[in-house]
Amino acid sequence: MAYPSEKKAGILIVGSLLVILLFHLTIQGAGPAFFSHPYDPALPDGKLVVYSGIIDDIRTTWSGGHTIIILSDVKVFIPGGIDPPPLRIGDPLKAYGLLSTYDGEREIIIRKGSDLIPG
Repeated sequence: MAYPSEKKAGILIVGSLLVILLFHLTIQGAGPAFFSHPYDPALPDGKLVVYSGIIDDIRTTWSGGHTIIILSDVKVFIPGGIDPPPLRIGDPLKAYGLLSTYDGEREIIIRKGSDLIPG
């Protein structure tokens, strides 16, 4: 049989876990749109950004199996291992990712396939 203080502790632990779970589900449900900034090359590296445009070019790197999309003159880097949705030149696309600088050029690095939204 548990003492009253042990019961209170158990209730507090379970309540805390439920609050954490609710917070986690709320953040997951909000998605990247809630936390992202409109693309601006002046933003610092590491910022979560969103950019919409028309696909001008799609290239695959020589090594690593990475994909590079030119989206209305903005480079979008898709690391190998990420499965993007079907993409074609001329299609509209919205990209969520981390802003980075590579070889002096700004680019958006995609974190998962669902961060690319066609249409």
